[in-house]
Amino acid sequence: MKIINRSGWKLRCHIDIVEFDWHHQHEVFEDENGILRWVPDEIFIRSIKGKNFNDVVAELKLKGLDKNCEEYRKVYRDIGYSLNGYWEVFYWPENNTIADQYIPIKK
Repeated sequence: MKIINRSGWKLRCHIDIVEFDWHHQHEVFEDENGILRWVPDEIFIRSIKGKNFNDVVAELKLKGLDKNCEEYRKVYRDIGYSLNGYWEVFYWPENNTIADQYIPIKK
């Protein structure tokens, strides 16, 4: 697994992630197809084994969490979601109508 440094990213979606997802240290790697992904959390993956991912997301919504909540975003990082897909889910206004209201937590 080749870990990728966050500096020097050129795609707009990756720049948005660097600018707004700076508050956590979740690592990124390049998969065998050249796709940048969050490093999956194997413990989390095991905890949702056998569940439909849509059900996992529905549970977040039942808790009152939206796409601007850190817990919601962390789930996508923990499953090893691609950075492009992550941007589409959380930063693209077509999929997150409140994307402009996201405020990262301070550490």
